[in-house]
Amino acid sequence: MFVVALVCNFSGSRSSSSAKLNHWEVETLFHEFGHALHSLLSRTDYQHFSGTRVVLDLAETPSNLFEYYAWDYRVLRKFARHYSTGEVIPEKLVESMQGARKMFAATDLQRQIFYALIDQTLFGEQLSRQRDTTSVVADLKRQYASWKHVEGTHWQTRFNHLLNYGAGYYSYLYAKCFAATIWQKLCQEDPLSLATGTALRTKFMEHGGAKDPADLLTDLVGDGILQSRDGGIVPDLTSLCDEMKLEECGQEHVVLYPIETGGKKRITGLGRKNSHFCWEKA
Repeated sequence: MFVVALVCNFSGSRSSSSAKLNHWEVETLFHEFGHALHSLLSRTDYQHFSGTRVVLDLAETPSNLFEYYAWDYRVLRKFARHYSTGEVIPEKLVESMQGARKMFAATDLQRQIFYALIDQTLFGEQLSRQRDTTSVVADLKRQYASWKHVEGTHWQTRFNHLLNYGAGYYSYLYAKCFAATIWQKLCQEDPLSLATGTALRTKFMEHGGAKDPADLLTDLVGDGILQSRDGGIVPDLTSLCDEMKLEECGQEHVVLYPIETGGKKRITGLGRKNSHFCWEKA
């Protein structure tokens, strides 16, 4: 028997015994539920390859995919109701929420790239001399962020992913690309259909880390989710660019490069030009 528990810390309610989740908390719940399903549906011969025990490049894909479900009205109307009247969440309200989300999508993407740059810099080979982390973050913010660094702040000290994902936070960016492609090619038409759920379970979730990630993704949605570049494999950006209304062709766009590690090609994420991250004219 498989048991997976999500231990959550959501906002309480002073006037009721029921927790009233805001949508950010719902999105977080669905994100973590993606991880839970990855473990719950796994059917591998060896425990060490079960569930979320996959290569880091793939680890955040199920969780990012299930965030789409938290924004889809066809899903929300199944459970999102007014706490006292029982009224189903209005479709126009969900559309307004989606519009507000899209308004700041580019800023959110820039923020994720900035986080990955901090991670790669602090754990990578870019630091030629010993420096305090605050000055590193301030320099990167001046170079790559659209918001200014505030002197006397030490934001990175509360960024616990630096410890959990050391040199691997780029995987969230990979997951955004993979999840966008899977959603558009497999889930978007009917996210709650038996065919969609069966494909996610049998072609993706149940294999854990026992199947090569490239084969797993290609078997799930076919071509168009991966690209070969410089001897390595990187996510295809097309679906994410389409979703965010970004012009990939004819414009500057992000290219994620692989580097050599231990004699094997492995995608390690983002860095600066001539490292792992650059802007390149299409």
